Amino acid sequence: MDLIYTTPQMVDVGVLQKYQFDLAFGTDENNFECTITDSDHCCDTGYYLHIDDTEYGGIIDGIESDSERQEVIYSGRTWHGILNSKIIEPDSGEAYLTVNGEANAVIGTLIDRMGLGELFTIAQLPSEIQIDNYKMNRYIGGYDGIKKMLATVNGKLKMEYQEGKVMLYAERLVDYSKDDEFDSDQIDFVIEKNFKPINHIICLGKGELKSRTVIHLYADESGNISHTQSLFGMDERTATFDNSNAESEEELEKGGIERLQAAWSEGKLQLDLDATTSYDIGDIVGAKELVTGTAMQKPIAKKIVTIEK
Repeated sequence: MDLIYTTPQMVDVGVLQKYQFDLAFGTDENNFECTITDSDHCCDTGYYLHIDDTEYGGIIDGIESDSERQEVIYSGRTWHGILNSKIIEPDSGEAYLTVNGEANAVIGTLIDRMGLGELFTIAQLPSEIQIDNYKMNRYIGGYDGIKKMLATVNGKLKMEYQEGKVMLYAERLVDYSKDDEFDSDQIDFVIEKNFKPINHIICLGKGELKSRTVIHLYADESGNISHTQSLFGMDERTATFDNSNAESEEELEKGGIERLQAAWSEGKLQLDLDATTSYDIGDIVGAKELVTGTAMQKPIAKKIVTIEK
């Protein structure tokens, strides 16, 4: 893979000959480090690194020189991190930003709102994914907001560097767990599962004492959320969700639902996947540990990538 460096104007300058390119993106970090020998130092802050036709790349925000190791380290934000450096805001006087339409067109509108059209472009072909009256979270990072929006319609965000632009487009996520569940005889992995997650959330909103807004949300044994309790006694696990700044009961309840959903998705599945298969953030993988019989299906939340040449 050629790791190309460009000027701040996205003009290709050259190809790094010897490097280690480490990226992490998804739920957090969304940054990279690129290590080269000091004799190969060629970039400055504001330069971009990219690998054509992949999502691997970003902007150099900092440069570190290690005289003992005779190395230079470029660090910065991946394309995902650049997106998340912008905030999606509601219009003035509005509580929420509501979006509608074909997914790629909606993503294009959001990119324009964030002022990132100089770097990002949108695929011309329609995605065949429809966004219907989706309320964006208030003041959410651009990457997180687009991911959450697409997840509600079983979609994922794809990006590829092409001809001086990062092309964005939506695709249906892939559930690999349906056809290809990994087991502990095939590959090594770490699996951790909570069999008794929180199933009762008390949402606390505006007001004081007896005047405070209180909403109870419950999950049943399958994780379905409603206002009706089905688990009692030792099976009930309760927590509070405090948001005294919620502008409405709807906003308070939405936050409580997200907190309860997060509790049910807690657990860890960490595995090294074959790089020849294009696993994306949002795709679902499954694994079963044969000693304990523990099985889990999880969406890919984070990717850590190392490329060496």
